[in-house]
Amino acid sequence: MNDDVQQKLSAKADTSDVQTVSGNVTAVRTDLDTTKTDLDATKENLTMTKSELGTLIAKNHDEVAELRRLGERDYVEFTIDGKNKEQKVGNVTVLLRGTNPNKNQFSVALVADDRRTENKSRNVNQPIFFTTNASKQPLEFVVNQVEKDKITGYISIPKTAQQTASSSSGASR
Repeated sequence: MNDDVQQKLSAKADTSDVQTVSGNVTAVRTDLDTTKTDLDATKENLTMTKSELGTLIAKNHDEVAELRRLGERDYVEFTIDGKNKEQKVGNVTVLLRGTNPNKNQFSVALVADDRRTENKSRNVNQPIFFTTNASKQPLEFVVNQVEKDKITGYISIPKTAQQTASSSSGASR
């Protein structure tokens, strides 16, 4: 029976094998912790969400600046202060109809290419998509902040719309 026990013991891992495996587990754990920390940092930096058309929605001025650096679209920031006063933002005229700061909602009328679009009880950071004659891709109207009779946000314009608008104005000269 002693020989049987000796064979079983010799088949078991020795202390050096256990230390090697323990070292490998520690290394993997360190790599996993580093990866998790990196993912958490990346997640914090990517607070922008995607709209249903796949474009990123910025929630503040810094995120708009980040989108500008991507270079896919042009961004025109605005602040509209006062109800029922028309204000030109890019190629769009915006008319603030009302705000509800408690619910983070607003109502606006957008006029582009002589087409008026009424948008009632819209939420903050909820894009309003509309098209112009100059672009096949929609423009995005996004409000980031609602106060009493005041909204702040941006309009996202596809680069193709900007190029088409500038080339058509250059052709008429």
